[in-house]
Amino acid sequence: MFNNNRLVVAFFGFTWLAVVGACLTTTQGITGTNIGPTKYCLTGDVKGYVNAATIVPLINDTLVFLAITYQLMRHSYITQPNSMKTRLRICAFGDHLPAISRALLKDGQLYYL
Repeated sequence: MFNNNRLVVAFFGFTWLAVVGACLTTTQGITGTNIGPTKYCLTGDVKGYVNAATIVPLINDTLVFLAITYQLMRHSYITQPNSMKTRLRICAFGDHLPAISRALLKDGQLYYL
């Protein structure tokens, strides 16, 4: 979608690295404790920064979904006046999009949900 735009590619490369870094917080921020004398364990202490492992991927997925939706909207073919209602129908239902683009939009919507 944004192959020729170096700034966008660099931005999403950075956000992907942020996701990897945020997910690594779980390895350092969670400790386990034994369940009595057994060899089984439970989560003992969870540091506050471990929340980044859920928040950062959510932000990344949202930005990726919005960027792809925006790019698909730019390449839609509109035969009627370009209004806000038409744009919302493109975003929600894929109206005025080719079949492959509509499938990509619907797949992205399902993944995001």
